[in-house]
Amino acid sequence: MHPGSQCMSFHVMDRDERASLHLHELVNCRWVEEVTQQLDTLQSALPTALAGLGSAKPDSDRDKCLSHLEKLSVYCWTCRCCICHQCALWGGTHSGHLFKPLDEIYEQHVTQIKDEVAQLRRRLMELISIVQEVERNVETVRSAKEERVREIRSVVESMISRLDSQLKTKLLTLMGQKDSLTQETEQLEHLLHEIEHQLHACTRSELIVKSNDLSRMINGIRKKPMTSFVTPPVPADFHSEIVPPYDSSTFIMYNFSQLQRKADPVYSNPLQSKGLCWRLKVYPDGNGIVRGNYLSVFLELTTGYPETSKYEYRVEMVHQASRDSSKNIIREFASDFEVGECWGYNRFFRLDLLASEGYLNVTLDTLVLRFQIRAPTFYQKCRDLQWYINQIQSRSQSCLTPNENKVQATRFDSHPSVNGGITSDVGTNPIPSTSHDCPPEKCVSSTITKEADSTKMEEEMDTSNNVATTSVTPTNKITLTSKSSNHSVGSTTSDSSIQTQQPLRYLEITLTISKSATHRIRTEKRKERTEA
Repeated sequence: MHPGSQCMSFHVMDRDERASLHLHELVNCRWVEEVTQQLDTLQSALPTALAGLGSAKPDSDRDKCLSHLEKLSVYCWTCRCCICHQCALWGGTHSGHLFKPLDEIYEQHVTQIKDEVAQLRRRLMELISIVQEVERNVETVRSAKEERVREIRSVVESMISRLDSQLKTKLLTLMGQKDSLTQETEQLEHLLHEIEHQLHACTRSELIVKSNDLSRMINGIRKKPMTSFVTPPVPADFHSEIVPPYDSSTFIMYNFSQLQRKADPVYSNPLQSKGLCWRLKVYPDGNGIVRGNYLSVFLELTTGYPETSKYEYRVEMVHQASRDSSKNIIREFASDFEVGECWGYNRFFRLDLLASEGYLNVTLDTLVLRFQIRAPTFYQKCRDLQWYINQIQSRSQSCLTPNENKVQATRFDSHPSVNGGITSDVGTNPIPSTSHDCPPEKCVSSTITKEADSTKMEEEMDTSNNVATTSVTPTNKITLTSKSSNHSVGSTTSDSSIQTQQPLRYLEITLTISKSATHRIRTEKRKERTEA
């Protein structure tokens, strides 16, 4: 039923004064619905029409002269404004000015704006292209990183597989040794059980008769030497393809008590490691504020790569009383070294406990220290080697004559890989690790410091209990400890001589050949001058 029918039904049926009307007497009006729809349409369109009438004006109203209410049709080129024809002809304000048609000027401005818009659109497209290029670059970088990750994972998985293979081989060897020993043990236990049975089960006469047989069996077992069962232990080392091995050296300090009374730093012999030169710097009576209380041990890089680089190192003090490696004091750390810098432990061990704990050999008056150094990666190791090769080449080049220099340069140019340099970015955050630490009352656990000659710096380092980052103040003279007939301190020399004490054999041969060639050429030239 139509909604209007309900209303009419209500008024017709429920009103007493209209009781004479009946619902069946009502007639539908065909045009009522159409009128209703038209009214609704007009009502919805009315706000929009009113808004348009209020805001918009005809172009004729907006493009008229304010003075004459005429259409703007002329452009005054002198005043740079739009005017009507009356302003141009009779206004008087623009007399003698240059006029142009407004439509022509309008077209020029439209063309100019469109050209500028086109330039902006081209600029926008270029920017979008650059953004897309950057996005492609981002994807390329991410893909390259993912590719390297896949390569590293593949290589690491291959390394793990090879380690598993090595482990399997070692375990097979050990299991074979164990099976052989187990078989021999079972055979011996069976023989012992049989002999015990014969001793308890046989009568005296029977035992006397079997005595020779039993002795023969026992002697047969005993004839096999025990050395045949002793097999060499399988080494527990597994070759690492990522981290290079340590280069190590041992520093034996003779006449330690005498060195302690002198209170001067003592240096170990240089350790040549892949073109780098290291040495141990020890204060027998302590350094700075801890003098007289603690043994101070530092590691110094005397020759190496010119840039700051991280290296891992160990300092170990040998327990001489028992030779038990588990009792050795070991400190491990990784620090950023520059040439001439010292890193180590100001409080390595308490001096009053060296003898009582078995680290100082009182009879021989010796203290044994071991130190080990390595680059954290093979990449950095190769970089150091490449730097050392370049140093050797530059030294050999400086010793050649001009003719030999040209020949050598031609030879090096034919092998460009020899002259190539390797660079590396090394991290700067050291991560300490400690093994076989002594009790806290005996030594400071693992405080790593950069050795400095200033007492003030030692006090600051003691109060802050942090890593000191000051540079080393180099000394002009150093003392080297060398083993002589009376176990005394050796000679004194400068830092520069220490760095070149042990040149490589290759460099010695190169220099010898260069000197011989130079001498030969000079002799020939003298003969030529004499003959002339």
